[in-house]
Amino acid sequence: MFALKKFNQIFSISLHSILESIKLISLMKNYTKSNSVVYFTVLKKFYFNTEIFRELIEGKMKQSKPLPTIFLTVFLDLLGVGLIIPILAPLLLGKESELFSESTDFSTRTIIFGLLMASYSFSQFFSSPILGSLSDKYGRRNLMIFSLIATIIGYLLFTIGIHFNSLFLLFLGRIIPGLSSGNITIAYSSLADVSTPAEKTKNFGLVGMAFGLGFVVGPFIGGHLANNKISSFFSFETPFVFATLLSIINLYLVYRNFPETLKEKKKEEISLFKGIKNIIIAFSSKKTRRLNVVIFINTLGFAFFTQFFLVILVDKFNFRQENIGTLYGFLGLWVAISQGLIIRPLSKRLRPEKIAIFTLPLLSLALFLLYFPQESFFLYLIIPLIAFSQSSSNSSLTATVSNLARDDEQGEKLGITLSMNFLAQSIPPLIGGALVAKYIYMPVFASSGLVLIAWLIFITFYLRTIKK
Repeated sequence: MFALKKFNQIFSISLHSILESIKLISLMKNYTKSNSVVYFTVLKKFYFNTEIFRELIEGKMKQSKPLPTIFLTVFLDLLGVGLIIPILAPLLLGKESELFSESTDFSTRTIIFGLLMASYSFSQFFSSPILGSLSDKYGRRNLMIFSLIATIIGYLLFTIGIHFNSLFLLFLGRIIPGLSSGNITIAYSSLADVSTPAEKTKNFGLVGMAFGLGFVVGPFIGGHLANNKISSFFSFETPFVFATLLSIINLYLVYRNFPETLKEKKKEEISLFKGIKNIIIAFSSKKTRRLNVVIFINTLGFAFFTQFFLVILVDKFNFRQENIGTLYGFLGLWVAISQGLIIRPLSKRLRPEKIAIFTLPLLSLALFLLYFPQESFFLYLIIPLIAFSQSSSNSSLTATVSNLARDDEQGEKLGITLSMNFLAQSIPPLIGGALVAKYIYMPVFASSGLVLIAWLIFITFYLRTIKK
């Protein structure tokens, strides 16, 4: 009960942060004083919100279960990630981009955009299972601290790359965090450490809710922090500076409060090619290979949406970074609503497999509907359906994998699952640029079709295996 009470407090404070951020944007729109005063106002408002978090955490949270701390850690991490979502597409594809000469055509830009997106996911593919195994061997807390330090370095490199118009530094600023991005892997492992099989779906849903809250606040603030129409102080660099500050705060909070949840450490050798071995294991294990195929294809399909829907927004709907931030903030809001108000109660009545049976085809339909809107207003009618179906499918499939693993295998098994996810996420950027060059909606069709195939495999093969 105490942990639940603290979670409710964190949720209320997160909503308070959203309102304060909206007030801040409104304030800056009407601000006429110097840039230094605007900058001071930003820091003052941000410090006020972090002071609230600090007051909460330094209270009785240490005496509670780790769930609230894990929630807050994931929220701050995803808030930083959300800040940069509206920036990448306008930075590389927008007419105002200074990274390319005017003679560089749109197709070339989309290919480079795809490679930049792929560099992060491909790095995660190799690093995630290694970090998962290291967390099983050395503990969750130490690896979380290492991951956050590397994330800070990556944000700083990306900021410098934008300032000097250096594609090399932009790629380096994505590869380094990708190679060390164990935050979410470790969060899921820690959650699995303290959850019973019956609690995993709803607790993984809580992490999904932290994702949602991060994406509510992050993209909205990030899109507006890059809008120089609000203030001449703002640019594409500003959200990355802000994300760096958030990561530093997160590092401090983890160092001070993140508990060690691993009860028994494993002793095994760590292989640098564990990601490749994990893929072989994932598709050869009789117990889980059908489920892993479903997860891989579903993630592959949804990655086409997440990575190339931005191109459609920029090219067809003429979205700027602030428009993208608002839309993705709306998406995150519905993810949070779905995870907090729908998935958790639903998981008490239905097994994860039952939830996935209905939500996978719903996701396929919702993605296909993106083809029809001619006005951006109609996108806001489709987004809630995508948010609910994707977040519920992802939580259910992740919980199913975790339930099949022993207690001492949680980090390893979830690392295998994330290896598949990262490999799947690195494929669309490699071919998506060519698909967009042929027809801008090809990634949408690929996304919807692949999710539908994942559902058909799930109901045809995996569920049949369970019955046997």
